[in-house]
Amino acid sequence: MKKLFALLSVVSIFLWGCAGNAPKGNEEVYSLDETLVSFTSSVQSSRWQEALGYVTPSEAMAIGTSDGYEFLPEYQTAANRLPLSTLRRSSNLSLDSEGRLVGIKAVMDESNERYRVSEEQAQVGRNLKQMEEDRIKRRLEEGQKILMEEEANANQEPQVEVLTNRLTDDEKRKYGSTGELLAPEATRDNGSVESYNGAYGK
Repeated sequence: MKKLFALLSVVSIFLWGCAGNAPKGNEEVYSLDETLVSFTSSVQSSRWQEALGYVTPSEAMAIGTSDGYEFLPEYQTAANRLPLSTLRRSSNLSLDSEGRLVGIKAVMDESNERYRVSEEQAQVGRNLKQMEEDRIKRRLEEGQKILMEEEANANQEPQVEVLTNRLTDDEKRKYGSTGELLAPEATRDNGSVESYNGAYGK
């Protein structure tokens, strides 16, 4: 019996020594993960006041509304955008002495900045696409306009110039009413006009 008691004492001392020599920080890491899980759960359920309780007071004031009931809109968006896996991989998060998150504001600020840059790049791409579509549209409109002009010209009747020896109204007023123009060779001596096409003039 004494041997069994002594053996149990040795095992207990050995186990206690192993626990004392465990790597430091395991408890802190475990607590950080628990806090992140609780924080993320509160965010996903839109329990903003509860989520602020897992953050240090200074950061809670920076990311929350003045009454402390909600996150500011931009931080609501950032918190919803950040999955638990991303928060776990972040090296900028830690806990204060009260077990509250330190650095969560910086993580959300970084997420918002990445999203803003991504949106700007996407907008540039959309603008380039719109510009290309507008250019193609203008080219098509110009081509259609040219085709319509060519079709209109093709449908026009050819203009025929009609030659006549009759005076126009303006010519009659200018030269006098003579009925018809006489050919140059239809003249005779002594200044009189010879007959032309059966017509006489003196």
